[in-house]
Amino acid sequence: MADPQRGEPTVTGGRADLHMHTNLGDGWMSPARLIDAAHQRGLTLIAVTDHDHVEGARRVEELLGQRSLPMQMITGVEVTTRQGHLIGLFVERAPRPMRPVEESIDAIKQQGGLVIVPHPLGRLVPSLSRRRIDSLLAAGYAIDGIEIYNPSPANAAQRAAVREANEEWGLAEIGASDAHFWQHVGAGYTHFSGQTAPDLRQAIADRKVRAGGHEQPPVRLNPASYVGQCAWSWFVDPPRRMVRRRREAARETVR
Repeated sequence: MADPQRGEPTVTGGRADLHMHTNLGDGWMSPARLIDAAHQRGLTLIAVTDHDHVEGARRVEELLGQRSLPMQMITGVEVTTRQGHLIGLFVERAPRPMRPVEESIDAIKQQGGLVIVPHPLGRLVPSLSRRRIDSLLAAGYAIDGIEIYNPSPANAAQRAAVREANEEWGLAEIGASDAHFWQHVGAGYTHFSGQTAPDLRQAIADRKVRAGGHEQPPVRLNPASYVGQCAWSWFVDPPRRMVRRRREAARETVR
């Protein structure tokens, strides 16, 4: 299904946006607004990947359960590691932040998750470098996919270099929006055969996914919107993350 207002081409098979943020994290859209935008964009599968927690994903899952939409979701998380960000898909809980990337990969894999590298080689946000990815793969750490198309400024400048590097790495080529605003949901997507979450998982394992979204530039918003979101990300979300970590630590102590 295509969105005529965005001028997107019709695609067959499933279309998934695997990197999005709600206002329970550092995003600027509510879980309900994310669902509406994803449905309007014709997405068949979504992953919510707030930083270092899964509360946004749980809320989207709850709301989706109350509606009859031809769309499934994956619980995801964008993990803050010491070397850069990392996405875990098909997870139940968020790994602890600010650990070495190797430990974060292990924590995702221990719960049966897939490891995706977001905005690789990026310089505007904490991202894994080419040298780091090379060393992880050489050491046998299982990375399942890499964002080939991410329309955010964090990725655009490095896109050609990432494509070139992945000719050597051979990782599944992921497209994702990294949306923090509802207008950007679906601006990057992963095309795969099938419609369901298990179909996507198998397609990533088989390296039979295709990154899309570059057919149409993402919507440009008023600069004030970006300033507001940055302020939210810098001043509102970090204290909430600290509170979450303290609650989790207290629960662990009780156990």
